[in-house]
Amino acid sequence: MAVYQESGLEVDLPDHQIFRFCDCTAYRRLSSYSLKEMDFGWWDNQASTLWLMELKDYSRLALEDKLPNNLFGNFVDKATDSLMMLAAVWSNSEHGQALGRCLPTPCTSFPQQPHEIKLVFVLKLESQQLLTQLSALSVRLRNRLRGRIALFNMSMTDLILLDHMTAIRAGLPIKIPSTDSLP
Repeated sequence: MAVYQESGLEVDLPDHQIFRFCDCTAYRRLSSYSLKEMDFGWWDNQASTLWLMELKDYSRLALEDKLPNNLFGNFVDKATDSLMMLAAVWSNSEHGQALGRCLPTPCTSFPQQPHEIKLVFVLKLESQQLLTQLSALSVRLRNRLRGRIALFNMSMTDLILLDHMTAIRAGLPIKIPSTDSLP
């Protein structure tokens, strides 16, 4: 398993079936054009599912604080740009070929297989007050990304917004790091 620390959470993903656009030279070259990426991608062979996951840590927000106003736009950009990069890989464009060298093989030929794509946004939250904001944010995300999701033959249930504790209980490959594993 490959273990990562991201946004105050530990992520355990299967070796050889993971990718991070941020670690890809081709993405880093394109990121100067304001291209955004989601934190993790992985191929789940058993479920024939490509997962894209973004993590954000808002655990230090005070009880009276609200989630940042730019969070919605940030999530929309990250989802859209990540899907566009995958589409570039699948269409075999010049940039797509370069990006494809960073992806697990099943992700490069993705449209030819029975498949699902799951977009997951996980917020590390400590305040119950902030949890109440997730439902409205989820509805806004679904409404904005509905057309983009349809282009990839995804259902709206394939866009998931969760707080970190719900994500852990749902079986996503994240956990709260033990104090021994913190740098």
